[in-house]
Amino acid sequence: MVIRIIKYLLLIIFGFLLIGLLLVFARPLWHRWVTYPHIEKQVNEFQRLRKEPKAFTKLNTYRGVLHVHSYLSHDSKGTLNDFIPAAKNGGIDFIFLTDHPRNNLDTFPHGYRGTYDGVLIEPGSEKQGFDTWPLDTTIIDWKVNKDTIAKTVVSKGGIIFYAHTEEPHNWANPYFQGMEIYNFHTDAKDESLPPLILNFIVNGKKYRPWALREVFDEQTSILARWDSLNTHRKIVGFSAVDTHENQNFRAKYLKDGRIQWFGPNAKVIDTTTVNIWNSWLLDKPDENGWIFKWMIDTYREGFNYVTNYVLADTLSVSSITDNLKKGHIFTAFKSLGDAKGFMYYSKNQNDSINGILGDSVKIDQVKTLNAISPFPGQFRLIHNGKTVNVSSSEEYQYSWSEPIQRGAYRIEIHIQLNGKLVPWLYSNPIYIY
Repeated sequence: MVIRIIKYLLLIIFGFLLIGLLLVFARPLWHRWVTYPHIEKQVNEFQRLRKEPKAFTKLNTYRGVLHVHSYLSHDSKGTLNDFIPAAKNGGIDFIFLTDHPRNNLDTFPHGYRGTYDGVLIEPGSEKQGFDTWPLDTTIIDWKVNKDTIAKTVVSKGGIIFYAHTEEPHNWANPYFQGMEIYNFHTDAKDESLPPLILNFIVNGKKYRPWALREVFDEQTSILARWDSLNTHRKIVGFSAVDTHENQNFRAKYLKDGRIQWFGPNAKVIDTTTVNIWNSWLLDKPDENGWIFKWMIDTYREGFNYVTNYVLADTLSVSSITDNLKKGHIFTAFKSLGDAKGFMYYSKNQNDSINGILGDSVKIDQVKTLNAISPFPGQFRLIHNGKTVNVSSSEEYQYSWSEPIQRGAYRIEIHIQLNGKLVPWLYSNPIYIY
């Protein structure tokens, strides 16, 4: 009798455990078997709709990522062996690094600078709420007030952009030239970490791009801030991948043969010897010496998740930065579709193009505002933060010929994904004065 009761109790406990496991893994498994295959099929079908648009400018379009961290940051171990293959895989032409300074005196240039296997790299820093690329040999003293740093960097020809724009800033500082209108890290802040990790355990290898996309929320308050600032002065908008490749677990051999284990933010979490319990996890050292890697964020997925497109004469630091400052840039979620070929422009009374995104055009010289896209989508025209027109259907081209007022006009393109319209592309404004 006692044995029978024990058996029933064990069966009940096992049943509850099984039900608990099913409840915990239900959502990730549903994603694996239903949601993500459907999204992948839908995205593949969407990408087959691509049409190469007509070129409306002599400027070339270069894909680039801004706000990226390397081994110089305390919370990253990234090297050329990591991000150059990722860049090549995603068609990325340039990488603007933003490493966290380790000392009060930050010396430039530092780390990687130049062209590596066709990928242009420029060093920069992220601290005190801004991204900066001095573009010259200099030293930044981080003990100095950040508004003073901004003035010094910009007066010498460098770039200062607001970073992590969900946080408070001195928005009135006239030396800041741009801001992050999307940052992956910012987007992920409101997420609960355990469900994300569980989802990656189940889906991270097969459906990594869609597991990453689980964090996406349209950054409406940040976009509203951007629109508000642009009613007073030009503020260039760009997207930050903010990739460190540091949300993971990795291991490498020490010189004495022991194993050093690294956790999130590239922190050492343990040092062990090789034994029967861990030997089955280990591979031969890769190009960076890693013998074990379980990755959530990677440069490869980060560079393909959201991408900036700069219209410039040549793939050079001077041309890219000059046109970046001018606002000749749009940004898109490249994992959904490569936006190369998009153009937003104004025409005069003679139907001649007299301005592109980022440009300022006199009101009496604008007849229409126009856009063309390599993919069909719903076009939204935003004037000083207010949506003034939405295309009636998903199209490849857009034109607005209603009475045009002074102010900043920018374009958004939204596309269908998993049953709802989601933002795919944001352009910088054309400024009508």
